[in-house]
Amino acid sequence: MKQIAAPLLVVSIFFLGGSTGLARYKIKDLNIKPAQEYVAHQDFQNLVIAAYDCDTEAKTLELFDTDKLHKREILPVLVVVETNNDFAIGIHERDFVLVTRDGTNLPSLPYASVLLHISLDKPLSSYSTQQEMLLLKTVDKEMILDFEHKAFGEKLIAPDSSDSGVVFFMLPEKANLPGARLYLPEIINFSDKTQLMFFEFELGRPQE
Repeated sequence: MKQIAAPLLVVSIFFLGGSTGLARYKIKDLNIKPAQEYVAHQDFQNLVIAAYDCDTEAKTLELFDTDKLHKREILPVLVVVETNNDFAIGIHERDFVLVTRDGTNLPSLPYASVLLHISLDKPLSSYSTQQEMLLLKTVDKEMILDFEHKAFGEKLIAPDSSDSGVVFFMLPEKANLPGARLYLPEIINFSDKTQLMFFEFELGRPQE
């Protein structure tokens, strides 16, 4: 599979110039359902974590106004978290792992690296421009803002509440996508800084 560039920080987006003549990007609203209503979910430790994997172009276009994600073999996964605990929990997108059917572990990808991957015609290493400026010169500003807003990022979820976001992975080979599992090894209880048990469930089907 193709390699993705290392994470980078995008700053001051609102105050910098627009794109370089690319077609206007349209921000789409996310239709977030209760976690229990997604086919793939796990209910455990007074938490429900659900995943909606966009393994087709049509599904990807439900989230983002670009067909480049699917064409460049990026898999967006919408993750919905609901907690019924009396303490806040912390979850970071970097801790999500996609485990393919053959046991390969695919790490999550920061949204900025994804944007560069789908926007550049050549490998990132062939450009001398700083990554932050390269992103701002290459990608529509609205697209950057949309990806930044929808990315799961680092979340602190209050007691008895919910939150959601998109986690990105390289799209596995077709033979390895059926039966792939979403693995989250680290969930922090912020009241005492301890870890909850890990979550792991198959995409496309519920776990009891």
